[in-house]
Amino acid sequence: MNIRQLGILAILIGFVIIGSSSKPASNNIIWSEDRPLTWDDFQGQPDYNYDAVSALTSSGIMHMKGCENGKIIYKIEAYFEKDFSWVKAEAYTDHHLEHEQIHFDITQLYAKKLKHALDKQNFQCDEEKQFEQFVQEFLSGWQKAQINFDLYTHYSMKPPEQYEWKHKVALELSVFKDL
Repeated sequence: MNIRQLGILAILIGFVIIGSSSKPASNNIIWSEDRPLTWDDFQGQPDYNYDAVSALTSSGIMHMKGCENGKIIYKIEAYFEKDFSWVKAEAYTDHHLEHEQIHFDITQLYAKKLKHALDKQNFQCDEEKQFEQFVQEFLSGWQKAQINFDLYTHYSMKPPEQYEWKHKVALELSVFKDL
């Protein structure tokens, strides 16, 4: 993969991550430990303009908020967008599916980290702008983690590094199991 292809991929990943932080549609999957992804979940049309990309996970962190007793209340969920996630024929392998699952698990990890960080805050109802700024700054860390995962594993081409990330993310998720 050359520098140009990496740049295009980074732009594509950035679009998917940034573009998917709104409320999910009904054809989406909310992350669940009991419900791993399958290739049938990847219902989007592959983008053949990007030769170096064989599969793409579109996931997001939804945050809904309201006001109760003068304080901002919220719900945070990680979701997977079936219609915008896709796979090309050459990537229908367990190894590639595991890579895409790890992307979704990273999304869940950052959803849990965000909830944990928000639980330590005390945003008042008139502090909605500060709340949104806090969330957006946190989501930039999620975006960086997704990019770092792909760079470190060379987009799944380094199985030992992918195995390392899989266990690292699983361990971190276990810390937030009760959230």
